[in-house]
Amino acid sequence: MSERKRRKHDYSARLKYIRLLESGWTFSLIRVKYGIDDTQLKVLWEKYQQYGEAGLHKSGKIKADFALKKKIVLDIIENHLTLHAASIKYGPSISAINTWL
Repeated sequence: MSERKRRKHDYSARLKYIRLLESGWTFSLIRVKYGIDDTQLKVLWEKYQQYGEAGLHKSGKIKADFALKKKIVLDIIENHLTLHAASIKYGPSISAINTWL
């Protein structure tokens, strides 16, 4: 079995991806060339659209208590929120939210 190593994408790399999207590159082309996951790139794009360049900075880990987890899960279920929309709205990562479902 081959192990996939997760690549870290620093602020300058994330900004470069956004500039490439703005210039017409597709999500899949950026994924192939730079190894960033499509979902992660789409989340970055939405954060950029909502918050500008400030949205590209990594936020600290969110320590979600039971009440916040419940609120997020209910919002996903009741309002058919996608995982990446919930991540943008509330802050925790997609993978963290996925473990609560």
